[in-house]
Amino acid sequence: MQSITNPRLQTTLTENEARAIFDEVNDIWAQAGIRFELEAIDSLQALDLASKRWYIKDRDWVKKAIPTDQFSPTAIDMCFVKDMGPNGFFYGEPVVVCENPEFHKVSGGADNPVARVTAHELGHVLFLQHRQERTNLMASGKNGISLNPQEIKNARKRALEILGQLPQP
Repeated sequence: MQSITNPRLQTTLTENEARAIFDEVNDIWAQAGIRFELEAIDSLQALDLASKRWYIKDRDWVKKAIPTDQFSPTAIDMCFVKDMGPNGFFYGEPVVVCENPEFHKVSGGADNPVARVTAHELGHVLFLQHRQERTNLMASGKNGISLNPQEIKNARKRALEILGQLPQP
């Protein structure tokens, strides 16, 4: 996302960096046999909002700044922002990821925190819930990347639903 008036919304990621993030996201999701394809990378201009007040939750403020009329009708939209309180969020369109996430390292976890947060938020798109097992992809504030067999099954089922296909037994 781009913003002249709100530097916290102004991403510094380049197109090449975004593509590299998705390469790593797909490495993480390979354990489930799921791959996310980039349809397009566009520059989205944030709506001009008053600067965030201390009592407004970051995710609410960020969500209000996103011009939803520019979303793709056939894709999962994603916005990268420079700085916000949570590492990322997904409450329906779009997925929003902070390019400076805070996390705690775990053994065997992801090296790139932005790719890990992106993969985590895409887990929410696939209806996975938070888990606090430290090495799990769906653990909050960690860099874990593992998924258990039930999460893999559920994520595959939801991915097929999104593609408009019936899940295989």
